[in-house]
Amino acid sequence: MSTNNISPAAINAQTEKAHDEHVEGSIAGDLEKGKNLSTGDAKNSDLGAAWLDGYEGPRTEITDEENESVRKRIDAFLLPMIFIVYFTQQLDKSSLSFASVFGLKTDAHLEGQQYSWLSSLVYFAQLVFQPLSVYALVKMPVNVWISICFFGWGASLCIMSAFTSFAGLAVWRFILGAFEASISPSMLVVVSMWWTRREQPLRNNIWYSANGMATILGSLITYGLGQANTSLHPYQLIFLVCGLIAVVLSIPFFLLFPGHPTKARWLNDHQKYISLERIRLNNTGTQSTTFKWSQVKECVLDPKTWFCVVNVFCISLVSGGITTFGPLILQGFGLSTFQTILYNMIPGAIGIVSNILSALAVTYTKRKFPVLLVASAFPLAAAAALYTLPRGAEHKSQLLGVYFILQVYQCISPIFFSWQFANTAGHTKKTTTTGMLFIGLSCGNIVGPQLYKSSEAPYYHTGLTGNLIVLCVMFGLIICQGLYLHALNKRNIRRRIAKGKTGAHIDLSLEDSSRWKELRERQRAGQALQGQAEGEEAYNDQAFMDLTDLQNEDFIYSL
Repeated sequence: MSTNNISPAAINAQTEKAHDEHVEGSIAGDLEKGKNLSTGDAKNSDLGAAWLDGYEGPRTEITDEENESVRKRIDAFLLPMIFIVYFTQQLDKSSLSFASVFGLKTDAHLEGQQYSWLSSLVYFAQLVFQPLSVYALVKMPVNVWISICFFGWGASLCIMSAFTSFAGLAVWRFILGAFEASISPSMLVVVSMWWTRREQPLRNNIWYSANGMATILGSLITYGLGQANTSLHPYQLIFLVCGLIAVVLSIPFFLLFPGHPTKARWLNDHQKYISLERIRLNNTGTQSTTFKWSQVKECVLDPKTWFCVVNVFCISLVSGGITTFGPLILQGFGLSTFQTILYNMIPGAIGIVSNILSALAVTYTKRKFPVLLVASAFPLAAAAALYTLPRGAEHKSQLLGVYFILQVYQCISPIFFSWQFANTAGHTKKTTTTGMLFIGLSCGNIVGPQLYKSSEAPYYHTGLTGNLIVLCVMFGLIICQGLYLHALNKRNIRRRIAKGKTGAHIDLSLEDSSRWKELRERQRAGQALQGQAEGEEAYNDQAFMDLTDLQNEDFIYSL
């Protein structure tokens, strides 16, 4: 996609024309609803605001030491739990791919494209159930909703192991997808509720790297189960064991996982206060139980939502095809069944390493779109090389090398998720955004496997051609999205100045807490230069009023 004729000025003019009237009109209404938020208007406010209203401890600017202490505590308690949830989801979803190497098609009497349809049905279910997910994430405690889904998909996979025909497998694969529809959106909500925008990319990429861990451990589990001598077909044993893991783990998760920072039993009141003040810096809030249709409308009309939806569709199309047909592609390189399973562990490791390195790059640079551009270049080059290389055992080394480079695509989706969530405020708008992103993800994962035709094995030219096209489109849209967010930041500077604030507001949520004191002093110096008394200008005072990013002039978009 060409961006030669797009300039920040042109985008800015279009942005203001499209949004100013809507935003200014809705701000007045939402501010009127939220005028008592500081005194605990629970109906319209963020849940954090109601808790802060009753907090009787000291209300001071949090220090680097306090921030680090609470952050480490949050990391220690929450990161392992959300990692395990996503690991089991990926293990259960990928069990179909593992089973394909051990005679699933023969034992379950699958014909033609039925295997591809079994893969796609999960995403059809996620597509259908996204609206329920969006609503549930507003109206229900997030820990309760995740626990229900956690148990549900594990039980579904266990039941699925009883079937030996396409019809039965298809029904329960769809039900499994329905329960899995909320998990990734829930993880994004949880991360935005507990970590600052600087911290979010690494945490999102850590739980998303469970995908790679599921590939590694799933391959080992499959290797062992595939050699077991039982009355069950290998695929049935794989489904049953993977499903039971989720069922068992869902019980302690329900008992231990807090639904909100104010509900964490392992934080005292002062630590809860610090956890909320950390999130205040994001200007995105934590959670509101009021479903606001005005925020749904704004989300649908917001161009940056659609930039990210299309980008997620593109990378999910690549992911869907490679995840489903990865083991079969490896077999086409001249590998045996068990070599295929063992070599399939390497992409999992590449996924983990690329996820962590890309997240660290985002944290260090405080920029997501340059990291996305670099990460996108790897699968683009690898897909082109895989398309042209011949197949066969004599070319195994080159084919494996290119295939492993292709696996860098795994780090792209979580950065997109972090980028969009860091730039979206208002709880209903955030949950609607996740729903739309995962509609894009589901559509990509539906289309991706269908492009890989068994009749084209081992070359799969149609699938690789589709990958090349969408990766090029994604590359162009990343540039467009960066330009658009730059224009929105310029617009908010003018809005802050119009309200008597210093335009160049410093976003502490993107900075290391060791610099907060220095940056606060610099901000106050800027106020003094403009003739404002200390404390006259209050930034982030609207953070818990459940305003959207377009409504809050203090919001700074992360590039």
